[in-house]
Parts: sequence; structure tokens; C-alpha cells
Amino acid sequence: MSDIKELKSIELSSYTTMVTGITVLFSIITAILISIGIAALMPSGSGVIIYLIPTIIVGVFMYTIYNSFSQGLFYNLLAKKLKTIAVIIEDGKEIAKISTTETATMVALISTIQFILLYLVSVLVLPLLFTSVIQTLMFTGQATLAYGIYQLLAILSQPTTILMLIFGTFIITFVFVLIGAYIYNILAKKGRGVILNLGSEGGLTAIESIEPLKLAIAFAIICGILSLIVGIISIISGGSIANLIGNVLGGFVGGFIEFYLIAIFYNFLAPKIGKIKLELIDFKIN
Repeated sequence: MSDIKELKSIELSSYTTMVTGITVLFSIITAILISIGIAALMPSGSGVIIYLIPTIIVGVFMYTIYNSFSQGLFYNLLAKKLKTIAVIIEDGKEIAKISTTETATMVALISTIQFILLYLVSVLVLPLLFTSVIQTLMFTGQATLAYGIYQLLAILSQPTTILMLIFGTFIITFVFVLIGAYIYNILAKKGRGVILNLGSEGGLTAIESIEPLKLAIAFAIICGILSLIVGIISIISGGSIANLIGNVLGGFVGGFIEFYLIAIFYNFLAPKIGKIKLELIDFKIN
């Protein structure tokens, strides 16, 4: 049996908590791997490691809270004005199809808004930081490097550059998410759709758990194909076949590992910190 649902809103608290929890677990693994690398290359670098691990974890924690909360908030606001993401759910658990254009539009708009906000903050912070760096470099006789940083700051301040970055963020995100959604729908037709165990909680739909292997295979293929596209563009721009092969293998293997761990972490954290809750309503044709 198939149900067509649209994602009307995201419960912000549950989404922010879960995404932050998963990302922090990734940051712990990353910090440990970096520390092992530093210890192997610099046996006397234990002092660096002591400061590095908490810095990475706390930094990721702080940023992810903002990033995940703003993603959910902007989705909920945009959902009141635009067409929402629709999905076809088979047998109450398999995501058999997702809307392509709506998904790409939503993700691209959210990414663009986040970029604009980040840029506005950087306008206040970066000039102060760069001014201090430039002054330090001038005093130490590094005039060439100081001038290069000054030129970079001037370029980033140009209205044309700002518009190009904003426009580029929207277009690139839209195109890649659109392609990714099409690929997913093709995979789902072949029985490779993601399996979510869904339940009801407080009038909302709760994601009880995620089937790791299904999620990992689907997104490994998507990441691999998107990496192939990037690699082809790179070759056209003068890149090598070796880079193309490396990009594709990296996208496939990296995508598999990342999304397999996401599912594992989600299933581990859901009973402890709460499941992601969504407002899924029956799809209505206007």
C-alpha cells in the first residue's frame, strides 16, 4: 500500500537535538583520528592534542546547533509559502519516491539564506580579523602577503562578487539536489529505497529507526554519481583521469561510510535523546 505524504513542518527541538548529537559523534571520531595522526607524526605533540580534541568537539557542537535549528526553522517558514517536499511511502516504511523540484528548491533556498546570514556576520568579523593580520604582517616585513590578503578582502567586498556567490550557491545546490533526487527515485524503483520505521508521537510522525544498509547503499550511489559529474567537469577544466577515479571512489566509499554511520548513530541516540518528529500530512492536489 502506498501513501503520498507531504512534509508540512519539522519539529525543531527534536531535529536540532538529533542532528547535533550525530554530528558531535562524528566530531569525536574526527578529533581522535586527527590526534592519532599528530601523535604519529609529532610524538611530542601531546600538548596540542589536549587542546585540539575539546576545541573540535565544542566548535562543531556550537555550529551544528545553529545550523540544524536554522535549517528546520527556514523549512517551516518556507513551507507556508511554497510547495513542500512530498514523498511516497510504501508499506508504511519505504521511501519509494520523493518530489524532485520541490526538494531541490527547498534545500537550495535554505542553503542560500544560510549563506547570506553567514556572509552578513563575516562582514562584521572578517575586516577586524584581517586588519589585525595585515598590521602584524606589515610589522614583520611580510608586505607582499599583507597586500594579497588586502586584495582578497577587497574582492570579497565587491557587490558583484557577493551576488555571484549568492547566485552560485542557489544554482549549484539546486542542480545537485535535483540530480540526487532523480537518482534516488530511480534506485527506489529498483527496490533500493530507504527504510524508515515510523511511529506516532504527540500527533506527529516520529522516525523510530533507520535501516543502515539501505541508507548507505542509496547515498553511496548518489554520492558516487555526483562525484563522477564533478570529476568530468574537472577533466574538461584540465584535470586528470586519476583525479576522476579518485573522486568517484572517494564519493562512493565516503558516502557509504558516512550514511551507514548516520543510521547507526541515529538508532543509538533515538532512545536516549529523542527521535526526529515531523508533521507529515496527506498530499493534496490543488
